[in-house]
Amino acid sequence: MAVAVIDIGKTNAKVALVDLERLAEIDVRKTPNVVLRDGLYPHFDEERLWSFIIESLRDLGRSTGIDAISITTHGATAALLDASGQLALPILDYEFDGPDALAEDYDLTRPEFGETGTPRLPGGLNLGAQLYWQERGYPEYFARVATILMYPQYWAFRLTGIAANEVTSLGCHTDLWSPHRRTL
Repeated sequence: MAVAVIDIGKTNAKVALVDLERLAEIDVRKTPNVVLRDGLYPHFDEERLWSFIIESLRDLGRSTGIDAISITTHGATAALLDASGQLALPILDYEFDGPDALAEDYDLTRPEFGETGTPRLPGGLNLGAQLYWQERGYPEYFARVATILMYPQYWAFRLTGIAANEVTSLGCHTDLWSPHRRTL
C-alpha cells in the first residue's frame, strides 16, 4: 500500500510517497513554504502550496499509484473560509507578533489552562489569539467567515470539498478545545 503524505512544515513542504509494507519512502518532493509579506499581514502562500501538492500527487500517482493520502501540518494555523469556501482572510503566519498588540485584552477572555491544557504563548502561537486579533483588526473581513478549518483539514477540504475539523488539531495550543468536556 502506497500512502502519499502531505507534510506542510513551517519552512518546507513535502509530499512523500510511503510504502507501508516496507515502511520506506518511495519518492519525495519538497518545496520551501514561503511567507508572503504583502497584503494585510504576513501570510502563507497557499496557492503556491496548492499547485505544489497537486503537481506532486499527479506525478507520484503516475509513477507508482497512490492508495491513500495523509495530511500533517504545523500547528497554530487555521483557514478562515467564507460561505463559498474561499479564504475570507489570508492564512496568518503564526510567528507574526501582531496578536501581541491585543494580548492583555485576549488574556481576559481566554480559558484557563486547566480547561484547555494550553499554555499562554507569544504572538500567534495560540490560535485563539490569532482569531481574536483578526476579528478586531479586520472586522469587515472577519464578518464574512462562515467556516474555520484547522490547517490539516483545510488541505483535506481543498482535496475533497468536505469541511470538517479533527480534535487533535483543535487541541494543538489553540485555546479552543476543552478535552475534559470534549467541546469547543
